[in-house]
Amino acid sequence: MRAGSSPGFEGTSASLGSAEALEQAASHLVCAHDTGSSQVTVVSVPAATVDAWQPLPRGGYYVRTSAGAVQIGMPPETIKDVMRLGLDVPIAYVLPRELFDRRRGLSVAEFEFPAYYSFFLLKRRCRLVVLSPEYERRVRTVFRETLFGPEGEPLPSEFAEGYPESRRPSFRRESEYFRTVPGKGRLSIDDLIEFVVAEDGVAEVVPGIQVAVRDDVLVVRDHGRDVAALGATVTLPARTSTMDDDEAPPSFMPPSFGVTVLGASHGFDPSGKTTGFLLWMGGRAILVDPPTDTTEYLRARGVAPKTIDGVILTHCHADHDAGTFQKLLEEGQVNLYTTPHILGSFLRKYSALSGLSEDLLRRTFRFHPVRIGAPVHVRGGELWFRYTLHSIPTIGVEAFYGNRSISISADTLYDPERVTAMYEQGILDRARYEDLVAFPEHHSAILHEAGIPPLHTPVSALATLPDEVKERLYLVHIASKDVPPDSGLRAAREGLEYTIRVEPQHAPRFGEAIEMLDIFSMVDFLRDLPMSRSRDLLQVATRMMLPAGEKVVTQGTRGDSFYIIVHGTVEIVKDGVPIKRYRAGDYFGEMAILLDQPRSADAVCISDVELVAIDRNDFLAILRGSEMLTRLERLVRIRDEGAWELLSHNSVLSWLTSAQKTQLQMYLLPHRAAADELLWDVGQTPDRAYLVDDAVVTMKCPEGDLKPFACGAFVGEVDALRSGAPSSSSARVTRAGKLFAIERADLVRFFEDNPGVYLSFLGVRFIE
Repeated sequence: MRAGSSPGFEGTSASLGSAEALEQAASHLVCAHDTGSSQVTVVSVPAATVDAWQPLPRGGYYVRTSAGAVQIGMPPETIKDVMRLGLDVPIAYVLPRELFDRRRGLSVAEFEFPAYYSFFLLKRRCRLVVLSPEYERRVRTVFRETLFGPEGEPLPSEFAEGYPESRRPSFRRESEYFRTVPGKGRLSIDDLIEFVVAEDGVAEVVPGIQVAVRDDVLVVRDHGRDVAALGATVTLPARTSTMDDDEAPPSFMPPSFGVTVLGASHGFDPSGKTTGFLLWMGGRAILVDPPTDTTEYLRARGVAPKTIDGVILTHCHADHDAGTFQKLLEEGQVNLYTTPHILGSFLRKYSALSGLSEDLLRRTFRFHPVRIGAPVHVRGGELWFRYTLHSIPTIGVEAFYGNRSISISADTLYDPERVTAMYEQGILDRARYEDLVAFPEHHSAILHEAGIPPLHTPVSALATLPDEVKERLYLVHIASKDVPPDSGLRAAREGLEYTIRVEPQHAPRFGEAIEMLDIFSMVDFLRDLPMSRSRDLLQVATRMMLPAGEKVVTQGTRGDSFYIIVHGTVEIVKDGVPIKRYRAGDYFGEMAILLDQPRSADAVCISDVELVAIDRNDFLAILRGSEMLTRLERLVRIRDEGAWELLSHNSVLSWLTSAQKTQLQMYLLPHRAAADELLWDVGQTPDRAYLVDDAVVTMKCPEGDLKPFACGAFVGEVDALRSGAPSSSSARVTRAGKLFAIERADLVRFFEDNPGVYLSFLGVRFIE
């Protein structure tokens, strides 16, 4: 075991006390990074103590010892749990065996905020217990990226041709400025973290307090007595919907241009949400630094995942990138907008956390590199990016749509007095300095941070702005109670109901056509239509607005149209019984058209709904002769086989969105399996995976025979199916019944379209 001494560390605990006390302490920080991405809706869980330990609401365990608390597992914003429960700050944090929860897409080793808190407030290093030197190496990789940023400077190709050298940041000089703390000198990782590495399965936290690894269990010992035995792998609580499934979602129609503030506060505010946004352009949204579980929060409020097709990553602090990585792993591949310099840091960080290769992570999203000084064209509008002044490379964004514009500052130091001093010290070139002291006051709406200097913008600097600028200014990264009352400033308000709508007087050129093509692209079988057929769709599609309570179609009537939901929620009701709900990007009406049968169910708007309708004859004419029609016909047949209901019995597939379930159903092939039928054998390259219905399947693996698999189980050699390698297991039907097969090519396509699902299946032979 290796453990260094820590000045001021006496093995005692420091009470956080009230949240207000912590925030007052935070206001005196010389340097504080706000990390730990906020769950938009915090689930309140009673702190039920079990002997010496208790689970924390966001995940992980808090274990009491005679020397102070030890915490096992650190999900994003873990310290807020401690604050809200009035617990003592742990004397040490233990990294679990797995640093990343693939099911939730979140880190369980978010040690950035605890490290900053310990160093700047408690004046001691954060004691971090790791199970091996390899874990220490991974932690150091993460912390290098988040504390100091990527090494070197951006490539010239990251700037527009002709962009002046003098306007480009010198990250080496700027990072050194923020890295040097008065009275402490130049910070290193070992100034903030004290690593305690387990040797022979035991780590000595402080004299008398040990953490021992026994098989898959972590045991905390207090002077020879076991006080807690907990799983070495920390599983985060399942995502919890913030709205009852039977409750009608609120009606929300997005602006053609505007911003929804998802969170406006900072990492020291236990009741506030960390800063993040929805940037609306052309009726669809791009997330900017989304807080964790943003998708679930929005889905409960009637905003479907397919409404959001992009994420802007401003930088790699945990309160900004934890929710970003989670969103990348959710429904469908999304576009990631950032610079290659920041992307490289992001991939190195999350590769170290997840244990997955950078190449594999890179395949989970579509990267749209941004160039400083050149526009990125999005839905008829433009995004312009700039490097801000922060401790690690960070980009802010200016959005233009029609004749209106929005500025989002991201984390930055706007303080003319301090920035002038940096220029005089030779840290900034003249043109870079002039850019940083020029406030973006010309925009229609300005969302600007107001955090704790010197990493962030002091409120006092914004209070000097002209009143007419303050009227368009919304403060973020600050608790609303901390906005000076007579400053003329205001904190941004969070939530869809407070969306800042900046409607243009003139729509962008081709704006409506772009919107319609975006709508078609939300539907998987229309996404790959050739250009000529897309043109045909534009000519025959009709947009409709219907109020809550309106019937779109009626059971028993003839099917005359195919429908795509653009916004809102539609409930499918059969014989008076609700059976499913559809949201943006979902579609219905195809079954009656393809089978030339009466409507099998009612479709009822349970919120205000915008639809696109296509007449049956036009619909059939456009799809005739295409692969899309074949896939749709397969879907229609499979819907009568009970596959939708079967997915609810699988722990991973039950969490798929309705659009994902529909896509997966399109690939399923009903298969009546005989007893003793061999599904695949050892050494053969498998060509199918299976979803078990009423049959029973057993598997033989190198580790031995596995228990029988029944209703809802997914069985298949996922890695072999994806790579074409021979199987190391065999599977046989032991009770005749129905299975659903999925061909290798279709499974690979489904995983490529849904990277988060793929990561949940990576390395497995079954999921029940």
